[in-house]
Amino acid sequence: MRILFVQSPVGRQEAPIYPIGLAYLAGSTGSYECSGIDLSLSRVPGQALEDALVRIKPDVVAVSLRNIDDSSYPVTYWYLDSFGEIMSVLSAWKGFVIVGGAGFSIYPEKIMELWPRIDIGMIGEGELALSEILRHLDGDPAPPWLVNGLATPPRPDLELLSQPDYSMFPVSDYPGRGSVGVQTRRGCVFNCSYCTYKSVSGNCFRLRPPEHIKRDIEEIASRGFESFMFVDSVFDHPVEFYRKLLVILAETENVPSWGAWLSESVPLDSMKDLYRAGCRWVDFSPDVITEKGWKLMGKGGSLHRLWPAVKMARKTGLTVGVNFFSASPGENFIALLGKFFFMAKARLLLGFGSTFINIGTIRLYRGAPLSGQICPGQDLFLPVFYRPKGLADAAIRVWQSIRRKLR
Repeated sequence: MRILFVQSPVGRQEAPIYPIGLAYLAGSTGSYECSGIDLSLSRVPGQALEDALVRIKPDVVAVSLRNIDDSSYPVTYWYLDSFGEIMSVLSAWKGFVIVGGAGFSIYPEKIMELWPRIDIGMIGEGELALSEILRHLDGDPAPPWLVNGLATPPRPDLELLSQPDYSMFPVSDYPGRGSVGVQTRRGCVFNCSYCTYKSVSGNCFRLRPPEHIKRDIEEIASRGFESFMFVDSVFDHPVEFYRKLLVILAETENVPSWGAWLSESVPLDSMKDLYRAGCRWVDFSPDVITEKGWKLMGKGGSLHRLWPAVKMARKTGLTVGVNFFSASPGENFIALLGKFFFMAKARLLLGFGSTFINIGTIRLYRGAPLSGQICPGQDLFLPVFYRPKGLADAAIRVWQSIRRKLR
């Protein structure tokens, strides 16, 4: 059986991101013959897919849908237009179509309703489940978690996962900092009220064996990737695991430069270890600027630790990004001004070219606690935002307009 793994197109020019999810799936398929195509790199994705179907002659096409929109306010880009284009191409093809990915997993029923060409929709993590589905297509009984074309498999034991198949997509297609990802854990213990991570990957940290992580890093280095990004929700928790990874990375030869997402409670004494281990940039996501907002957003740790962590990261030589929301429960226009003040202070005092502040807007997705509080009963498939009000909304519209023009 031949399988063609397809990364759904984005429909516009964006920085390329290596399809790590498809690499995991390809690595788990065993003896099946696998090929991959990243349609987000193609200017004419429909034609590129048609050509691949003729050239490879797959029995199964497995499509990854990473996002349904770009969560941007006030101008939101809709990725499902380009997804619909490839579904149209597949409507004339006679093989079997499987669709999964993070974007699909939030709205599986809606997407399958819109595109009935999908034979099986995969919710959540599919590495071990895909093999069972392929055996089912070969004649085995359907697994119990596959009902009416929708697969809701149990989350896999990460110790049992095969190594991602990084040969699936050419290194040369993914230049730039951190375009390929490495995963050290799944799930999250934090309770950020806007986030869907726990609903997709679980409410605890499931850790990969450190030797598997080291093997991945050595593999991507040997293939020529010059940098990578740890794609975990947060890299410094649990703290013992985090410190152990830093030791392993420091002892590994030829580690490419890398970046990671950190919490505000990252141990300050670990910053030098981060740098020695190859880290060159980090991102923080405090989202709010007031203690009231911090509490209402369900954030862990302490907001008071943000500035010391950013300052120490810059002192160590790391490039730093800090991400805020333009509005959140408990915060108003004064809070928005506080975020702009933080931006000015950080960039002026810590290095204008090495300190970056982003102010976005909360996109309400199904499965996030905040969405249930504000929009009970709504599916939120079409973009809905927790947007600023009054003068704050005008200010953020002007700010985002300036940013779009400067890109």
